[in-house]
Amino acid sequence: MSSTVVTEAVSLAARVDELGSWVGYTVHELVRLVARQLDGPMPRRADLRIEGHCRALLEQREFPLAGAGFVAETGLLHDATYWLEWWTADPDVGSLSCRRLAADTDPTSVGFRDYTELPWFVTPRETGRAHVTGPYVDYVCTDQHTLTVTEPVVVDGGFRGVAGVDVLASTVERLLREWLDTASGVLVVVNRVGRVVASSDPGHVVGDLVRGLPNDSWFTGRRPGRVGSGDAWDFVQCTTVPLGVLSRP
Repeated sequence: MSSTVVTEAVSLAARVDELGSWVGYTVHELVRLVARQLDGPMPRRADLRIEGHCRALLEQREFPLAGAGFVAETGLLHDATYWLEWWTADPDVGSLSCRRLAADTDPTSVGFRDYTELPWFVTPRETGRAHVTGPYVDYVCTDQHTLTVTEPVVVDGGFRGVAGVDVLASTVERLLREWLDTASGVLVVVNRVGRVVASSDPGHVVGDLVRGLPNDSWFTGRRPGRVGSGDAWDFVQCTTVPLGVLSRP
């Protein structure tokens, strides 16, 4: 085990935790806003007044986001069975590119896609907890490798949908560039199944699956430890998000 590169991995994991804390707080505040607006009689689409809040999130530059909004549970709204109250933006442009997502919510339409079957909706509904989906290529919003962070909106014990944000993997990589560019070895930020989020090594690009890792039972603790078979990696788990840092000389 190289103590230098493991130390670098610990430092990188701490930076990922900082970003994770910011995103987690941001999503939770959006959940609270939506929940307040749903605390009453069966709402209509016009009752969801979150556009200004979402636009502000997409305009801030501390952590450029690619999307933000709320996705309703089926049957929640009086005037729509399915509904996405979601805004998108190019993180490199910000407010100039901000627009409402024109999603097809008509179940009889050829272009309709049932979002209630997608991981970023299903997992928070089933677990009652926030969830990070990705990185995956988001063909609905960004057409790029994206991480979607969603949290369930619960009112009076009932699931009402999810609120969340989209973050481009390229944005995460840019925010981690200082740590990745100065690494003495190989550092790879991965999700719990070993899919690459960011890397110091051109041999491990975003979206790749790191081979040789065990199932997600390896994702168990933050202390540096050895994972994988053959050419094993050292591993540090993050604490605020289900990501970790693999390292080797």
